[in-house]
Amino acid sequence: MPKFRAAVPAVVAVAVVASGCAINLSADQYVGKEDKSFSVTGRPDLSLKTFDGSIEVTSWDKPVVGLTIERRAGSQAEAEALKVTATQEGNRIVVEALQPERAVQVGIHVGRSVRLVVSVPRETDVQARTGDGSIAVTGVHGRVELRTGDGSVRGTDLDGQVVAHTGDGSVSLEGVRGEVDVNTGDGSVRVSGAPGRLKAHTGDGSVALALDNGTSISSDWEISTGDGGVSVQLPAGINAEIDASTGDGHVTASDFGLQASGEDKHELRGRIGEGGSTLRLRSGDGSITVAKR
Repeated sequence: MPKFRAAVPAVVAVAVVASGCAINLSADQYVGKEDKSFSVTGRPDLSLKTFDGSIEVTSWDKPVVGLTIERRAGSQAEAEALKVTATQEGNRIVVEALQPERAVQVGIHVGRSVRLVVSVPRETDVQARTGDGSIAVTGVHGRVELRTGDGSVRGTDLDGQVVAHTGDGSVSLEGVRGEVDVNTGDGSVRVSGAPGRLKAHTGDGSVALALDNGTSISSDWEISTGDGGVSVQLPAGINAEIDASTGDGHVTASDFGLQASGEDKHELRGRIGEGGSTLRLRSGDGSITVAKR
């Protein structure tokens, strides 16, 4: 049985309204914290998985992976019953919060979840998955794969092969470099930095892209949304072929001397600078703007 460092109560309130009467019920949530650390001699290969709960990863200047496990439930006994495995084999570290068995309860039910807070060396490969919860990663260079069934994904100062997927939630990547693959079923997408390759899609939401000076579009990029606007800010001196179209909206790139075609201005194809690889922009319903940053 794990030893918990601290217990923090939180209040969950439920209001039931019937026949003009309100009944307010509340239950305390127990939070138990457990700390672990893993010494490494090279680049860590870290896998994090929780059935329900957020994941937070930040870098530090230590050859150690530091882990805090936060178990949340309606009581201490329920929290301690949440099973989390943490194993190490060389530089490979696997942490998994296992799905608990469903309990039949009458009355108020306080959800159970496990939050993972991790500190890693800057050069680390990270796989983070949660069934329901947000993911945030800062200052990590390597293969970074972030997936949540329901929740936002946020990355800052990432470099390498970056995958950020959510079934329902926004994705924000700031200061990102390397190969970037973003996908959300429902939510906005924001990407800034100097990616070497970019694929970004949302089923329903806006897409905003802001590229740093010196960015090179050396392979074809795909930016798309099923329903929402697309805003792209490009640095001066960039070279690319623009291929943009929308089902309902206008396409503009006047900063680069390009004009959309057709009476409704739904499509635009043209060359920026010396041309080269294609920046493909698509919106099912929304305007597309390409401007100088």
